[in-house]
Amino acid sequence: MFINNVISTLIFAFVRLLNLTYRYRYDRNEVMLNLKNKKIILAIWHQNLLAGILAQTGNPHIVIISKSKDADPVARVCKKLGHIMVRGSSRKLGANKGGKLAKDEMIEFLKKGFPGAITVDGPKGPAFKVKPGIIDMAKKANALIIPYAIGLSSFWQFKSWDQFRLPKPFSKILISYGDPIDVCNENITFADFQVLVELKLKLQAEIVNREIFCWKKFSKLNWFR
Repeated sequence: MFINNVISTLIFAFVRLLNLTYRYRYDRNEVMLNLKNKKIILAIWHQNLLAGILAQTGNPHIVIISKSKDADPVARVCKKLGHIMVRGSSRKLGANKGGKLAKDEMIEFLKKGFPGAITVDGPKGPAFKVKPGIIDMAKKANALIIPYAIGLSSFWQFKSWDQFRLPKPFSKILISYGDPIDVCNENITFADFQVLVELKLKLQAEIVNREIFCWKKFSKLNWFR
């Protein structure tokens, strides 16, 4: 436990130091302003988890983090940044069904009005494929799903399943919010597999579209000032 605390403290110090060098810009921030009193869940790729969390510093979210030991440092960093952790996983639930408990806890937070954030392809992939969990949670909590895309001017990319990206020092970070996706329509039934597939593909496409927008912006000289 002591060693883990030391490691997480060092990681947090490193991340905070890096964050001091980053420059952020928010695209379509009016999307969030128009939803100020609405229940929302940000939908982001696992690849951009760190940048996505840092971009919301000072704006606490409920975040689901895997129960695995590998995720402990990330969970501690999130907590130190002011976010609220819900620990669970969609795999290897075990006797206590940790994944379901985490999902239920997230739904309760959302119902109380706390904003949520979920890596829609986590915790173990496949990368860039939306899983149905966020749709189920949004429907039960009567929350809107907000596609949440990140563009980075420079980064290190890890050889992990999610191709995790760590922004390099002095990186420019562009955050783009997609159009809200409402899955709470009373006509939607998740017994209809086709409806679920269509919703997943819609969310997937919107995240990708916003990311393409981010990269196009970075291709323009002197755009990010």
